[in-house]
Amino acid sequence: MRRILFLLISLFVLFIIFFDLKHGTIPHQEDPATPVSAFHSSDQKAYKTLTVKQGQTVVSIVHTSKPIDEVIEDFEELNQGVKANDIRAGSTYKFPVYER
Repeated sequence: MRRILFLLISLFVLFIIFFDLKHGTIPHQEDPATPVSAFHSSDQKAYKTLTVKQGQTVVSIVHTSKPIDEVIEDFEELNQGVKANDIRAGSTYKFPVYER
């Protein structure tokens, strides 16, 4: 029984090696790779400048169905050096605007 199991596993491993060498596991990409920096420089995010009122948060001001992580990342990118959790009432910040 052990010999049969060993033989089947060996054949399976040989088949995997043959398939990998013959066809490969990484898909062929026809389009050349474009660096991320090429997209970043031309991609200007729309924003609105607002003064924060007592009890408001970044998420309550933006009102979007986008993931919270993306909203926070965009806010922190627009307001260099300001964390989304550290906004203060009475201060003015740039908030990202998303199309609905």
